[in-house]
Amino acid sequence: MKVSLKNGGVLRTQEWGLLDYDKELPACEGRALSLMGWGNPAALKKAGLDAKGTEVPQLWLCNHSEAFPAIWSRWSATGSETRLIKRNGITLGVCYEDANAEYCLLTGVLPQDLTASRVDQTTSVFETIEEALKEANMTFAHVARTWLYMDQILDWYDPFNRARDDFFTSRHVYDGCVPASTGIGTANICGAAITACAIAVKPKNGQTTVQIVDSPLQCSALSYRSSFSRAIEIGTPDYRTLLISGTASIEPEGATAFVDDVEKQIQMTMDVVEAILVSRGMCWADTTRAIMYLKKPEYMPIWQAWLEKNKLTAMPLVTIEADICRDNLLVELELDAIKKT
Repeated sequence: MKVSLKNGGVLRTQEWGLLDYDKELPACEGRALSLMGWGNPAALKKAGLDAKGTEVPQLWLCNHSEAFPAIWSRWSATGSETRLIKRNGITLGVCYEDANAEYCLLTGVLPQDLTASRVDQTTSVFETIEEALKEANMTFAHVARTWLYMDQILDWYDPFNRARDDFFTSRHVYDGCVPASTGIGTANICGAAITACAIAVKPKNGQTTVQIVDSPLQCSALSYRSSFSRAIEIGTPDYRTLLISGTASIEPEGATAFVDDVEKQIQMTMDVVEAILVSRGMCWADTTRAIMYLKKPEYMPIWQAWLEKNKLTAMPLVTIEADICRDNLLVELELDAIKKT
């Protein structure tokens, strides 16, 4: 799958494909900004995908089982000069700009000490994001979205939330735009308790905006002490980009809806995401990237049936097996959408 869009004079491309461990990835059109994927950890390492010091920021995550194929995903840009952000010999991110804003995309941010406690590793990841952004002449206040991948998430999601809360409080994040986010349970081939990705945006003028978008069908996640916005919209003179956080079957008051019923959880999740899209004058056809996380591979036929019933099989989407942040949540969807201003 490939989706390309030119905005602010820069052509951005997102690609996804099945990962063949014995073959090289297709040639990149433009400058690769980020490369990541899911696969068998031993096979990923054998293929050399855990190499350090590459010019492209990388993150390789571990499939829970062999029920889902290995996949790769790449973001690239054409028409902009780029600058690498490196820490300890590892490329963490790429800075680039268009006519509207400066951007910093960070991929595979790791804690400094992989033997530290999970909470300390969490703090270290956020501090490393902050340090990397300083090299881009940005602060954490410019972060529009994060992706947080936690090994054994169900064992320590509450301590993770408190560590994130503490960092956000110390950096006054709550006084500004709290980033959209996905927090999902999946291991990484480096063996860290947590790894992260982030996109930061620094507008060049008043015509470019970064704003929080609420969910019409859910309460703010902050109300049940989970520090992320339901969605963030980046507005430019030509396009609006909507970044919808990882979304699950959660009632307006914050409780899990439809416990043990995967079909109804899928329906509610999709209803919630669609309501966010509609609130911004968008629809499923405006989707440029989506990931559905399923707790168990046996949910795949139910998910495929939903897509077929709703005529959405052509949506640019990949499906991953991963733990959701609550044991009784069975699915989670994240989605990006773009529409002309």
